[in-house]
Amino acid sequence: MEPVEYHCRNSLVDQSAIVWRAYPDRMEYGFDDGAKTGVVPYANVRKVRLSFSPGRFQQRRFVMELTGQTSHLVLTNLHYVSIGNFENRSGTFFPLVRAVVEGVHRANPSASFRAGQKPVAYIFLLAFVIAALALLVAVVVSLPLVPGNVTLSAIAKLAVIAFSLPLMYQWTVRGFPRRFDPATDLDKVLSIP
Repeated sequence: MEPVEYHCRNSLVDQSAIVWRAYPDRMEYGFDDGAKTGVVPYANVRKVRLSFSPGRFQQRRFVMELTGQTSHLVLTNLHYVSIGNFENRSGTFFPLVRAVVEGVHRANPSASFRAGQKPVAYIFLLAFVIAALALLVAVVVSLPLVPGNVTLSAIAKLAVIAFSLPLMYQWTVRGFPRRFDPATDLDKVLSIP
């Protein structure tokens, strides 16, 4: 069986792309030159966490974390091109994620499968979203109404608030920490971004 492959360069520090290969029982990783640097047997994975984790320059960032007894591995769908420039490689990343999750589920049914942010990070994210919304409302409400066109000014203010609500809603919904069943819920978790 052909492995599912994913190539990505994580940062400026990496000299070349790392090649990730998902096999039915393990994931191997190494550099483009073919040198294998590591193997992750699915039976050793205790926790899988999938999350949508955008950043300033990485608005479409999706993360897969694999945690073993003494190891922690993080993969993302974004390929570093240059400073502040990342290429979205979801087309090859999500098949790898699917193969790894299914492999871990087969090899270690007692593994924990989670989606969303870590609970502590989610609390800070939620506090940030609430504070940002309150600040936005305070600024927009404190702006003066245009004399002679009060209705248009009020509609413009409401439009600014309404425009930002979907973004804040997405952050809170996508980041909500939860368990998922890899046999039935994987498609839903991967369709979030």
